[in-house]
Amino acid sequence: MQIDANAAAAAAGATGYNRPEDIEIATSSGTSVEGNDVLYVALTGQSGPADNRIIAIELQEPKGGSDHATAFVWDYVRVGLNTTSQFEMPDNLALDHDGNLFIAEDPGGSFATGKRKGNDIWLATPGVGKHAPAAAVLRFASLNDCTAEPTGLYVDLKRDRLFVNVQHRGGDGRDLAMAIERIK
Repeated sequence: MQIDANAAAAAAGATGYNRPEDIEIATSSGTSVEGNDVLYVALTGQSGPADNRIIAIELQEPKGGSDHATAFVWDYVRVGLNTTSQFEMPDNLALDHDGNLFIAEDPGGSFATGKRKGNDIWLATPGVGKHAPAAAVLRFASLNDCTAEPTGLYVDLKRDRLFVNVQHRGGDGRDLAMAIERIK
């Protein structure tokens, strides 16, 4: 049996979120909201810059339960809330042990379609207070190869190292993996 998920969601009164790209759960970094797990979701919009955002979902437990029966959803990163229109099409996510969320973007396109800028990696620092948006959203790194895309973010929590895969590189066309290490 085939079901139209968009039609079923609309019939149930659900809120549309465009295209989810990646998720990251805060238990991997040891961060939570009052002991509850927080799930971050990268949403890529097609209607405009305000649709490109990261939502946070607190997976709340009913008293005495462990089935994640309830949730609280809020905007964690959004154009106009805590970042600029230069934040485009969030794609991949990774959390470090301090609760900083790394966000790779993928605006897509190529030189053939008129793409003239590289993709960025952003850093969202934890907000202050329950259900707070990110306190700051900063450009962490940029790829100046306009055909390349950062992807597959991974944080090695033991070594304070961020791994980034770069695909669709121009020139030789080979993909590569990079490690960015925190200097202490």
